[in-house]
Amino acid sequence: MSMKIFLSRLNFQLKKLPGTYLKVLALSLLFAGLCTGCASPGGSGGSGDSILVIPGEDTPVDGLSSVDFASKMCVGWNLGNTFDSAEYGTKQNKGAAYETAWSMPKTTKAMINRIAAKGFKTIRIPVSWHNHITNETDLTIDPAWLSRVKEVVDWAREYKMFVIINIHHDNLTSEQMSSTYGFSVNTDTDQQTASKNYIQKIWTQVANYFKDYDNHVIFELLNEPRDRDATNDGFDEPSNLSTLNGIISQYNQTALNAIRATGGNNSNRFVMAPYYAASPWKSSGWTIPSDNNASDKILISVHAYDPYEFAMGTMSDTTFAENDEGNKLGYLFDELKTKWVNHGRGVVMGEASCTDKNNLSDRLAWFNSYIPKAKAINCPVILWDNMQTATTSPADKDVPEQHGYLNRNTLTWIFPTLVNAMISKAGGVVDCYSTEGENGNEN
Repeated sequence: MSMKIFLSRLNFQLKKLPGTYLKVLALSLLFAGLCTGCASPGGSGGSGDSILVIPGEDTPVDGLSSVDFASKMCVGWNLGNTFDSAEYGTKQNKGAAYETAWSMPKTTKAMINRIAAKGFKTIRIPVSWHNHITNETDLTIDPAWLSRVKEVVDWAREYKMFVIINIHHDNLTSEQMSSTYGFSVNTDTDQQTASKNYIQKIWTQVANYFKDYDNHVIFELLNEPRDRDATNDGFDEPSNLSTLNGIISQYNQTALNAIRATGGNNSNRFVMAPYYAASPWKSSGWTIPSDNNASDKILISVHAYDPYEFAMGTMSDTTFAENDEGNKLGYLFDELKTKWVNHGRGVVMGEASCTDKNNLSDRLAWFNSYIPKAKAINCPVILWDNMQTATTSPADKDVPEQHGYLNRNTLTWIFPTLVNAMISKAGGVVDCYSTEGENGNEN
């Protein structure tokens, strides 16, 4: 813990206590915490599985507008390639152990603690549900899968984090609709009906399961909904974008209606709604879901690995310049500001990163440009992390998606310089609950 943070906490706590005796007692306890409460992870040469101290006050969220609420989320991290693991062409229930199917280690409390202790205020937990259905008629979710997701949500809430959960890789091709549970974005009306049924039943169960959680838990209705029959898995802009966004609007409305119908805290919960592929540029024909029972509780959900060629498109584009790539980021956030924030609608950048191309200094320049531009429009950025780097990713990988930041096996930061810049530029405090050193392998 830095002395600046310690003194700030000390001053805050002393103001709340009456009398000299209590203040002296508080001072003694706080100094004890400074000496013992934030030890390096793993003790002396351990595996990094110890728990760091997290202070016990939540971010107030009552009565906030969607723009102010988004701002309070500050900066976040994605538990990528974990609960979103997916397989298609099967209706078999894969069980709770499936979180490791995409080569990630099992999520631990110490892992979530490390995210919070570093200074991330929000965690996004992407969840694919279609491999965890036990009854085809009712689309019943495996209770063990729900329980396991809840366990991780509870850890994050214990550490006072905002938590996002969603429907993630359940978006199917039209052909997969006969062999896999899920939904498809296409013009076949029968498949649209089946898709709405799936979305309604999944969100009814998930919303009921989490209905007693307060507004620090956010429901993201869908993840990157798109026509997966189209070129490039549907990520290219389709000629019938407006038509498809109309269908996505119906799916978002179905999800929101299911959530609100469960009552409790879900009647007034913040939700995140995406348009086509969650692309900031592809909103034509899309409408914000109607939310008659709640006021200003819908956040716009977007993803932007931009500028694309630098951030992910090709391994050969390794240079970031503010007067080129930085200007493109300026256009991106100006678009979101003009389209949404200026009209009182909060925006959440649910995924963002720039892939590792052995270009640390240029990636740092990207973070130093991207994050302040997002912060200027009160948009929190949630870092995508799949634990892959240029060193560890398969040599034949055709799409550069080396978005590794936390080594979840050792609980050390692979690129602490980048993560530290992200948090500080967002207005957060780096290592706010820890004096831990990092032994990552920055290149």
